[in-house]
Amino acid sequence: MSREAEAYGKAKDVGKKAATAGSSLAKDFAAFISRGSVVDLAVGIIIGSAFTAIVNGFVEDLISPLIALATPGTNLNQQFKILRCPAKKLLDCQTNTPANWTTSAIAQTDGAVVIGYGHFIQTIINFIIISLILFFIIKSYSAAFVRPKPTDTKDCPYCFTSIKKKATRCSACTSHIPDDAEAHGGDADVTTKLQ
Repeated sequence: MSREAEAYGKAKDVGKKAATAGSSLAKDFAAFISRGSVVDLAVGIIIGSAFTAIVNGFVEDLISPLIALATPGTNLNQQFKILRCPAKKLLDCQTNTPANWTTSAIAQTDGAVVIGYGHFIQTIINFIIISLILFFIIKSYSAAFVRPKPTDTKDCPYCFTSIKKKATRCSACTSHIPDDAEAHGGDADVTTKLQ
C-alpha cells in the first residue's frame, strides 16, 4: 500500500470520527437547549430587559423631573460637579461654569474633570425601584402558587420525636399514640406504655 493510500485511509477515518463527534455535539446541544430551564432563563432575560426599560422610563420621565424641581438647574441625570477645569480654559470654571456645559459629557469633551453624581443617583433610584417591584412580584407569586408540602409525620406528644402520622406507638419512647378521635376527647388512656 502506498503512502498516499495510507494517508487517505487515515484522513477518511479521522473524517468519520469528526462527523460522529459533530453529530453527537449537535444532539447534546439540542438536548441542552430544549431543557425547560434554559428556555425559562431565556424568557426571563427577555422579560427582564423589557422590564428594565419600563423602570428606566418611569424614573427618567416621572421621578427625575420631580427631583429636578427640588434641585437647582437641570434634570437629575444631568447634575454634575466640576473637579478640575481644562487647561485650555482661562476662566475659573469652578465658580463660572461655561454656558455650553449643560451636561457632564459636554464638560468632559472640553477636557474638564467632573463627577456625574446625578446619573449615579438616578441609577440608585432605578435599582431601588426594580428591587421593590421584583420583591412584590415574587412575594405575590409565592403567596399565589407556592404551597407548603403536606407532611406525613407528626410529633410524639410525650417525647416530641418525629413519627409517621399513621403510627400507633412512638418508636423512641414506645408510648401509645392516640389517633385523632382519641386525642380530641376520646376516653382512651393515652399514657399506656409497652411492657
